[in-house]
Formats: sequence, C-alpha cells, structure tokens
Amino acid sequence: MRLRALFVALLAACALAPAALADGDPASDTLITSQVFYPYYSNTPKPAVNRLQQTVADANKRGYTIRVAVITSPYDLGSVSALWHKPQPYARFLSLELAFAYKDRLLVVSPNGYGYVDRTKPDPAMLKVVQKVPIEKGTEGLLLTADKAVRALAAKSGYKLPAAASVKDGSGSSRDEIVIAVAAALGVLVVAGVEILRRRRRGRTAPQTIN
Repeated sequence: MRLRALFVALLAACALAPAALADGDPASDTLITSQVFYPYYSNTPKPAVNRLQQTVADANKRGYTIRVAVITSPYDLGSVSALWHKPQPYARFLSLELAFAYKDRLLVVSPNGYGYVDRTKPDPAMLKVVQKVPIEKGTEGLLLTADKAVRALAAKSGYKLPAAASVKDGSGSSRDEIVIAVAAALGVLVVAGVEILRRRRRGRTAPQTIN
C-alpha cells in the first residue's frame, strides 16, 4: 500500500510540474528561484559571477526588485535559440515564462545589446538607461556589464547600492595564494630530496668494520 501511494504521489508531481521546466529555456528554469542566470561553463569567471550576484542581491534587499539573465551564446537560450541576437524580444518571452512565479523587473544582457521589461511589459525609458552602458567583450565582460547596468537602473530609480567589489583584486589574491602554495610544495620536495641525498652519501662514506 505504501509503495502504491508513493507511486501515485510521483505521478501527481509529474503532472503538476511547471511547463517552464519542459520548454528547454535554461534561464526560465533558473530564474524561478535564483536572481541571476549566467552561462554554466567551466571557464565562467567566478569573481565576476560573485560580484554580479552580490550586486543583484543588494538591489533586491534594498527594495529594487530585479532579476538578470546574462546570455553569451545561442546555447544559453536552449530551445529558443531563434531569439539569439534579439535581446528585447527574448526579455519579453522570458518574462512571460516566469510570470507565474515572478513579475517584476527583468534585465537581459547579451553581446549585441540589452533587453528590459517591467511586469512583463517593455519600458523604453529604462531600456535607454542601460543602453548607455558599453557592453564589454567575453563572458567576464558581459558579467561586469550586467553589474554596471543593474547599478545604473537602480541609481535611476533612486536606490543607492554598496560599492562594487574589485574583481581584479579578488582574482589576484587567489592567484597569489596558488603561487604561494605551489612554491611551498616545491620547497618541501627540495628539502626532502636534499635529505635523501645526504643519507645516501653518509651510507657510502661510513667506515667499514673489519672482522
């Protein structure tokens, strides 16, 4: 009976799964519960991701509700790759996909431009605000661009956000820690090697006893 009840519950859960989870659009799945969507590649710069996530979190904490999708390639659009290079139509599409769970500000940042909607509706005035922010190249550049765009939108609406963390300082300190760790490991190996050579030399030069 318990197994039958569990089976029925699983069938019910599958039947009630949101349609957004089946449409193949990664951002619409992620932004249901997260405030930022970014490409999940192994080479995505973590310091830049952390900076954008912190900025968006700060904005939401201060009452400026917004979610951000950073789109770097058609792959990030999943089954709606036809909207590649069409950030404003995609922003509108994405807002409708999220409407059952989220209906506030939504910003899309892509290599060829921005998309912006508020409560699933375009907002030309605020779109012009972000269009003044130059779009930087590469994945890290787009993440940093999104950070600046969020700050520009928040400032235009009268919200002051904390100063942005320095990505270069953070990544530099990480590199320094790695260099120090590698140097320390090499130092241990050198000391161990020298000690082994000393022991071998002692063994060779030790006086032999005559019976």
